[in-house]
Amino acid sequence: MRNMIRFISLMSLMTLMLSGCTSLSQDVFDTHRKALLLPEDTLGDQASRVVYPEQNWDPDDSLWFYNTAQGSHLLPYNIFLHLEQANSQSLFRASDNMDRLRYLVQKPSRANPDGLPLGWVKERYQGKEYVGLTCAACHTGQVNYQGVAIRIDGGPTLSDMDKLLNELAAALEATTKDPEKFKRLAARLLDKATPEDQQALLDEVKHLEQNLRRYNTANASYADAQPVPYGYGRLDAFGRIYNRVFAHLTPGVENTNPANAPVSYPQLWDTPQHDFVQWNGVGDNEGDGTLSRNVGQAIGVFATLDLQRLPADAGYRSSVNIRNVQRLEIHLEKLWSPSWQELANKNILPPINRELAEKGAAVYTEYQCHTCHALIDRTDPNRRITAHFASLQPLNTDPAMAHNALHYAGKSGYLEGQVSLKPPARVFAAQVSALAAVRDVTEGVIRAAQAEETEQNEGTADHTTWRSSVQIQSTRRLLDFEYVDKTNPQTLMAYKARPLNGIWATAPYLHNGSVANLYELFLPSCSDAEIAAGKVCRANQFTLGSRELDPVKVGLVQRDPQTYPNVFVLDTRLPGNANKGHEYAAGVTPVAVFDEQGQLIKDAEGKVVMRKLPPINDEKRKALVEFLKTL
Repeated sequence: MRNMIRFISLMSLMTLMLSGCTSLSQDVFDTHRKALLLPEDTLGDQASRVVYPEQNWDPDDSLWFYNTAQGSHLLPYNIFLHLEQANSQSLFRASDNMDRLRYLVQKPSRANPDGLPLGWVKERYQGKEYVGLTCAACHTGQVNYQGVAIRIDGGPTLSDMDKLLNELAAALEATTKDPEKFKRLAARLLDKATPEDQQALLDEVKHLEQNLRRYNTANASYADAQPVPYGYGRLDAFGRIYNRVFAHLTPGVENTNPANAPVSYPQLWDTPQHDFVQWNGVGDNEGDGTLSRNVGQAIGVFATLDLQRLPADAGYRSSVNIRNVQRLEIHLEKLWSPSWQELANKNILPPINRELAEKGAAVYTEYQCHTCHALIDRTDPNRRITAHFASLQPLNTDPAMAHNALHYAGKSGYLEGQVSLKPPARVFAAQVSALAAVRDVTEGVIRAAQAEETEQNEGTADHTTWRSSVQIQSTRRLLDFEYVDKTNPQTLMAYKARPLNGIWATAPYLHNGSVANLYELFLPSCSDAEIAAGKVCRANQFTLGSRELDPVKVGLVQRDPQTYPNVFVLDTRLPGNANKGHEYAAGVTPVAVFDEQGQLIKDAEGKVVMRKLPPINDEKRKALVEFLKTL
């Protein structure tokens, strides 16, 4: 144990010293990535300059990531470009409106001539142009500190996609019902506004509105008839991908499940180096697992999809850009997590208290944090990460996401009676699990795209394949400190721990974003009555929307909803939002017991021996937070 403490302390000191000597590949006050800063916004934030931490990407790397299409088709491009807001003549895409929805706004550039928000791009497919979303729309973050905006590549977005899509539907509807609004749209889009052309445009806008309304209704977040809004920085991505696949398998038939388990957008650094990804580890990085995962997310963000397979088809026709999806994953291999210390060295963030951080390193070991959250060198190109999973019991965090991901099912539609494309081969019955349906559809999309590329390149010298330099060997799932059969679906009833480098830039915390800051993460969850009685606990309600960093508790500052009505109040008492669990430092969640050789101790029945540690005091809590800043 003493050796582990010394190792962590030494590693912490080396991080502090080396990060101060790191030579940036670009000026930290970067103007080349085309960030646009607004005056004080409706959520109380303001910044006068933007900076980029050293993450091993130069400006061209970032811009490529921001603007590389993956086959997403949200709306026809020109309609989106000129669409007005529902209750205003201002364009929907206006920077102040997109900033209110917490998408990062950008200046025009060569790859983004219309100045769309970061991660929004023009897509072309079968002779038509669409507006679509790239990986960067959901996986680029920003935190502000004292007038400086810190843009973080691969960080979680704070956007509210659910609000975006509902307001987009309202804008389309208003355009069809307000003659003056429609007249302005027609004037912008039609060279000769003949009655026939106007009617065709009106019919198209109505059709788009109806499709989006159906999507929003299918994905409305309810639990026991109670609405559960996502708010900023959260989305039930699994639920929505499942519903999109089921909708395409059974067009015109109700075949959805409630998308009521919102989770935080995960950070992307170290993703290619993991054996398993996603909050419950459903994404396997072995072999073609990375491609399947990324095809699935492209489907989730409105890729065009046709699941009515013809006999001659190699798979399923879609707009998914397989080559770009592969290239995006490879691009992430060299991405580093952001360093607090590097920004502190440049007087952007406050300095780390080294003495306090050293005490926190000892607490990190004492409370066995390192047994699940391994310490890694964030810059090591050869780093490989074994994900540690903890079963829902005794971890006790909100089970909704893991439960839905494993147990959701629906009508198989076009799949019924077909032999699965994804091994092992089986014939689909009338009902199918959502997970099996998505896996087979992504396999079919990959096969069709690869067959099309082979046909296009036949007889040419272009046989480029994009292969990862990160090789993940045959993977076994590490659950509760023991390797288990990853093909057993019940092992997905768990949540993943990952290294905590860059954790300071990813608030709110826990998989469902139910804890406001790192300081509160080390407090117990409590009832309203306990809080009212004066017990120091995790907050049962807090606000989301501000990007301003709280450098002491390490989270995002709270805004008064009375002053800033656009903030979102997250209520952890609603289904799917529970802030319970992972209460090791609070003396609530038990830890596994190891012997002096680091081996698990089991009882006579073969069960792992567990024990609860005493709650840490406030001094240790602050020290632990300070240590996490160094990672």
